[in-house]
Amino acid sequence: MHAHRACAMAVAGILALAGCRGEGAGGQPAGAQPAAAPETAAGPEPVATGDLRCPAPVREGLPGPDIIGLRLGMTADEALATARCALGTDAEVSNANRWLDRLDTHGVELGTQTFTVRKGEHRPCDFRREWHECEGGLKWLHVDEVVTVATPGAPGAETAHLIRRAQHFREGAMPPVQALLDALVAKYGEPQWTEESDKPRGHSAGHRRLEWVRDHAGHPMATANPLFHRCRGAVNAHPNATGAKWSDGCGLSIQAWIALSGRNPALAMEVGTAMLHQGSLYAHVEAMQDELRRLGQARREAEVQAAEARDVRL
Repeated sequence: MHAHRACAMAVAGILALAGCRGEGAGGQPAGAQPAAAPETAAGPEPVATGDLRCPAPVREGLPGPDIIGLRLGMTADEALATARCALGTDAEVSNANRWLDRLDTHGVELGTQTFTVRKGEHRPCDFRREWHECEGGLKWLHVDEVVTVATPGAPGAETAHLIRRAQHFREGAMPPVQALLDALVAKYGEPQWTEESDKPRGHSAGHRRLEWVRDHAGHPMATANPLFHRCRGAVNAHPNATGAKWSDGCGLSIQAWIALSGRNPALAMEVGTAMLHQGSLYAHVEAMQDELRRLGQARREAEVQAAEARDVRL
């Protein structure tokens, strides 16, 4: 079994229960080939808002569960449009062209490998007095929600392979912890692993963590399975977590994390969810590395041919 890691780059209902219980994301590795031209799924009439059409045009038939409408295997454009429609046109968007650790690009310029969409209360930053608190020229007074999607891929094959969502609730708007737990089970099924802690930390009175671990066929993985503990923990749903790991012998991994309010532990102050399909991501990264190697070699050969066509004067 081989493994990879990602470097650290940076619930419209609480959990957006549409899409409900997830089937196994088995079959062809998502994103191993460039996606075909999107076919818009049937749904509400799209509404144009600036450069955004909502609901976002997305191909039909993408397998597996979702997080706020985002599914593994979406193209980078599909995922970004879906996230922006979910969080609103006033949400801030940032992206980066690096996500994988120790990736040899062979000199190929990469497209967007990860993006973040964030909404909340902010104002222009005063760089003279608060430069250390500035992010993209803004000072965030309260972040309500953050969605991050990793879209690794060679040029033209950028594909959603990791989805994170974090929600930070304000006083008076915190949902009941039990309602969140019930909604998570209704959406993803019974978890294969849970953790309960009532140890205070910061403003939190503890946390609840749930994890869904599936094999390549999409079946829940039993704790007695020799691969269970290797496959568990592929993603950390804590709102401050950024890294991930994956192995070719594992399937879909979903984790949810709930922070209990220090003022009332029956209410949730933060909720995080994260999802990836380990086997599909492993295959996609292998294919990406092969394609970058091929593109790099083709570039070098073209440069040599162009150089040979020029006169050499000594």
